[in-house]
Amino acid sequence: MPQTVAYRPLLIDNLITNERLNSYKTTFKTNTDIELIGAYLWNINVCSELYHLISAAEITLRNAIDKVLTADLGYFWWAKHKLHYKSFTLGQEPPFFVNCVYENFNSASRVVIKEKKDRYGIKGNIKPSHHEIIAKTEFSTWEFILDDEFMGNNLIWPKNMGKIFLGKWPSPSANTTLSYMRDLVKTVREFRNRIFHHEPAWKKFGLHNETDAITHLHEKIAKIEELIFTVAPEKKNLLDKNKIIENAYRACSIPEIRRFQHKSTVTQVKTLAKFRTLTERAIGTNSIEKMVVYSDKKRTFLIHPY
Repeated sequence: MPQTVAYRPLLIDNLITNERLNSYKTTFKTNTDIELIGAYLWNINVCSELYHLISAAEITLRNAIDKVLTADLGYFWWAKHKLHYKSFTLGQEPPFFVNCVYENFNSASRVVIKEKKDRYGIKGNIKPSHHEIIAKTEFSTWEFILDDEFMGNNLIWPKNMGKIFLGKWPSPSANTTLSYMRDLVKTVREFRNRIFHHEPAWKKFGLHNETDAITHLHEKIAKIEELIFTVAPEKKNLLDKNKIIENAYRACSIPEIRRFQHKSTVTQVKTLAKFRTLTERAIGTNSIEKMVVYSDKKRTFLIHPY
């Protein structure tokens, strides 16, 4: 039972810290340590569910761009003698975002080399493969490559955009679409960084209560959905069919906050009719229902819709 956990001083005061939990207490209006830690554990669950969706978005975008640009420019298409930009001037440094692309690939290459040396004890020179480098790129690489410095005649955009963005474009204009997609990737990347760096996923400026937190999370999920759908509608269909998106929305809900706070309704099930009613409610509301059954002893179950 949650009441038997010694929340203070070890867990809250030392291992999690009050400073970390203050924003939870304010936003979720918690009155007890059980409610406070419940909100904290709910956020961990949210991050876990969103991880799958964000990873799918990052990998989908990365592989879509790489496949098309490899077909256009060949392997290692990011090399300076291959990846050109419109403001190129002999003897001058590339613009900031262009340089970021070059540096990100150089960094990815160094990571591959270091990991191979550490793992296999290789002493000599290592030449990372195209795909090894791609796999180690930072998410920001795929934001920077959408910069309008790469837009123009004999450049990678707009000629390759129709092969990468297979879904509905936000505008018939290639320039507008490229700018929109760059901003969308930035939004998803920044949210991804919060998730992956163990920050509160729900947090933003001007947020006052748990309803605001849920609304904010749903807006972010919608952005991730949009990114995936614009790149590859069939990938979004795959995630829909396997309930990845549905699970993310379910995790980001007030009933799930209550479940982690041990304040959700527990239904005693004695008949098959009661069990059927509970399962139908779980499916109809996309919620996890808690039930208790008595046989030789009390047993508790979660009904998780799929």
